[in-house]
Amino acid sequence: MIEANEPAAPGWQPLPPWQREAAAAALQARARWPQALLIVGRRGIGKRILALHFAQALLCEQPNADGSACGRCPSCIYVVNGSHPDLRLIEPVERDDEGNATPADEIVIARVRELIEFTQLSTHRQRAKVAVIVPAETLNAAAENALLKTLEEPPAATYLILVSHQPGRLRATIVSRCQLLASPEPDNDAAIAWLSAQGVREPQLSLAQAGRAPLLALTLADPVVQRERELLL
Repeated sequence: MIEANEPAAPGWQPLPPWQREAAAAALQARARWPQALLIVGRRGIGKRILALHFAQALLCEQPNADGSACGRCPSCIYVVNGSHPDLRLIEPVERDDEGNATPADEIVIARVRELIEFTQLSTHRQRAKVAVIVPAETLNAAAENALLKTLEEPPAATYLILVSHQPGRLRATIVSRCQLLASPEPDNDAAIAWLSAQGVREPQLSLAQAGRAPLLALTLADPVVQRERELLL
């Protein structure tokens, strides 16, 4: 798993066009930004990307007047490169003794304890500390319990962004401690246009195969992924 005392792993992508309006509206209210935010929506529509853009804006050293990240300061560059010391990305991934990563079914309490320790440390860049938990519904029961107090009383200048594909699986006490943001979804035309711009040869077919989830469609259209799927058939 990505340890909570390690900087976030790379995973930066440009914000999809259907997310931009919601992102702009949220960042315009940056002065009232919640310390615990829960982004919800279907899998594969860009919620993780949106969360990382929010994290970049919160960590930016020279934010624009509208609250968005400048994209040029050292903190912005660190986020894009996956090396910002004040950002943690917590996902259900395990690492063996050699450092090889494999997907896991859940986020365990040890990772949340490390995250809590991170929230209690001083910042490196004197701006804020941000943790992104995705997907939040993979927190096991013990991990959820451990996270509750931090969600209720987060340290100053500390922001928790939870991302959930299935918020109904989260316990009510987790949800009640977060401000909710429903992620926008693209219509078919917008999703197909975006996939075409990414170089997908048959965007309409790829989108249909992915259940109208454009980020998943982009992954499935990758030649390496296609070959792996063919080997399983």
